[in-house]
Amino acid sequence: MNPWEQIVQELSSRLGEEEISLWITPIKYVGTVENELYLKVPDKVFLEGLRSSHLPLIEEILGGVNREISLKFILPEGDSSQETSKQPNKFHSSHILSNYTFDNFVIGEGNKFAHALALAVSKETSSFNPVYIYGGVGLGKTHLLNAIGNYIHTHTPEKSVVYKTSKEFLDEMVYALQNQRSQNFSEAYKNLDVLIIDDIQLISTWEATKKELFFIFNDRYEKKKQIIISSDCPPKEIKNLEERLRTRFEWGVIAQIDPPDLETRIAIINQKLKEKGITLSSDIVEFIASKIKTNVRTLEGALTRIFALSSLRGDEVTIRFVRETIKDYMDVDKEITPEAIVLFVSEKYGIKPFQLAQKNNSPAVSFPRQIAMYLLKEIVDLPLALIGKEFGNKHHTTVLHSIKKIEAKMKDDPDFEKEISGYIRRFKEN
Repeated sequence: MNPWEQIVQELSSRLGEEEISLWITPIKYVGTVENELYLKVPDKVFLEGLRSSHLPLIEEILGGVNREISLKFILPEGDSSQETSKQPNKFHSSHILSNYTFDNFVIGEGNKFAHALALAVSKETSSFNPVYIYGGVGLGKTHLLNAIGNYIHTHTPEKSVVYKTSKEFLDEMVYALQNQRSQNFSEAYKNLDVLIIDDIQLISTWEATKKELFFIFNDRYEKKKQIIISSDCPPKEIKNLEERLRTRFEWGVIAQIDPPDLETRIAIINQKLKEKGITLSSDIVEFIASKIKTNVRTLEGALTRIFALSSLRGDEVTIRFVRETIKDYMDVDKEITPEAIVLFVSEKYGIKPFQLAQKNNSPAVSFPRQIAMYLLKEIVDLPLALIGKEFGNKHHTTVLHSIKKIEAKMKDDPDFEKEISGYIRRFKEN
């Protein structure tokens, strides 16, 4: 099995069939010459999309297969002679991803403390030690850890920095034990200025690795060398973790990253658009942000899919196109569409859906319209501007006024409140 087949095998366990079909299958293995793995890609558009979506993951897996090999991409003749990834050097042999920096990390309420802490230890290592950052999948932990490494490399290049995932740490340990080189394994970490380990919770069931980590941790800590760790939960919630390791993880500063709020998600999308040199209308940006709420990685994947399908098909990026394109990325309310809510309200009040978008302020139309607006905000969490678009381009202040009228009536009329709550349950429980 050649290195690329090994990478594809690992990718197949991490990505869905559609992502594999769209981004991995079109890549053709050419060969490996003198530690350079040659891959042929369809065109520069594809390569650009690959770089912004799955290349970091491919390089991470490649490092686990053979850390001495670098990637070299070949484009079709006439497109460009070739595109290559950077050659590995002493710094990047630790797999720090150069595209993750503080400059392109979007700060919001849910991550501002973790960001401030990461920046502080980048500027003055051992100011807080150890640093423990935790949060759910795809919220930016890996971005921050790599940003620390990149900042130190740029501003204090004399310091030695190593970034490892817990799996890489385990693989190195197993290799050392199998080849009777455990002493060499320990020595490799004794001259480090900064040790960064990602997803530490995965190490909890590996007894020999936990023991080795304990000794490395103590040595680095006693010599006032910086230790930075990430996990999906706080130390006290890591299962099967020895108390001596748990207490050491809690010696320093612990920072939690929470899911981004709507404003932060909008800022993340705008940052990605800026990086790609692409423009989307604010309505579409708000729509995407309102539909993908808990995971930044999923948000980036949805954007990549929108750009890829739009480019390959030549389709205009409209809200309808986006809704269909990212339906598999949406959160739990993905099956609830504005059209379904408008249709439901129309049927309840005996009018046609199109009438709600007309300039008709009679109570028979305006009241159901207000209810529909309230339900779109409450159930789908659609931004006010997009709700207005559903009803004949009503201004967002008109939408807000309508929602407040329904809220006031619900407060004053228990029967009406019960009725509207029933509508909401109907959609959320189906």
